[in-house]
Amino acid sequence: MIEFRCFRNDDPPRLADAWRCAELGPAAVQPMTSALLETCVFSKPYFERAGLIVAVEDGRAVGFAHAGFGPNTSRTALDTSVGTTMLVVCVPHAQQHAIADGLLTRCEDYLRTRGAATILGGGGPTLGGFYLGLYGGADVPGILDSSPGMQSVFARAGYVTADRIAVLRRPLARFRPPVNRLQVAIHRATRLSVVEEPPRRTWWEAALTTGIALRRYVLANLAGEPLGSVTFWDMQPLASCRGITAAGLLDVSIEGPRRRQGLASYLVARAMHDLSQEGVAIVETHVAESNPAAASLFGKLGFEAAEYGTVFRRPSPTSMA
Repeated sequence: MIEFRCFRNDDPPRLADAWRCAELGPAAVQPMTSALLETCVFSKPYFERAGLIVAVEDGRAVGFAHAGFGPNTSRTALDTSVGTTMLVVCVPHAQQHAIADGLLTRCEDYLRTRGAATILGGGGPTLGGFYLGLYGGADVPGILDSSPGMQSVFARAGYVTADRIAVLRRPLARFRPPVNRLQVAIHRATRLSVVEEPPRRTWWEAALTTGIALRRYVLANLAGEPLGSVTFWDMQPLASCRGITAAGLLDVSIEGPRRRQGLASYLVARAMHDLSQEGVAIVETHVAESNPAAASLFGKLGFEAAEYGTVFRRPSPTSMA
């Protein structure tokens, strides 16, 4: 008989075993361990045991699903008006569909109890600060196309596509920043500095990146006024299963009045060249379909899509009527 219950403190080994047995696709870190789950999931200050639902049979976890929230606009606390079920993990089982459907239903109940009016499926750049590097690489990419079984859980429940996310990669072998008149002019008028382990700028960034190494490249004019920054995280040892040294590009920000002046392209290219000189083999980032400006930027720098994921949305009862 299958029992559904909330997370308990003795569950990590069971959940790691379920992860190893489940068919999650090539973008899921393997072999999973309790230590990795502790670092990327259970240690987060916003982790709530009620949001992690476990399906148990004869003492063994045959599946689990995890629901949570993203930050508010100021990134100082959670916004519980929008919630998502980030993952639904099931081991091969005769009742696999029923187990997965039961896990999703209970995650939805949890989200509604916490006040969610909008219910999504899959994490994204602004949702669900768990599983960074464990599923999808540089960021959380919704539910990947390489996890068709997990996608089908949301499809069976009537979810629709809210957004598509591209997992972009750029090999750095022989990478050289573009050289043109605009880039040369920017180079002469700016200074680029590197900050190892930079101070976290918000509560959300601090909580999300605890335990991982960050590097921030800051671009300023000759008077020292900041123009923008790009932040990377060291994907080792989470990327070690690929046998390469990888860096994840978390965010690019340009000061509002300075946008559309070529600064973002210059900044990212210079940063990637610096990383290549230190032996980083590949840079990975994620871009949502709803952000065409970012897609254009990374496309011009030679990034290519290696995978796609979907963020799902449960239609409101009114829209389904």
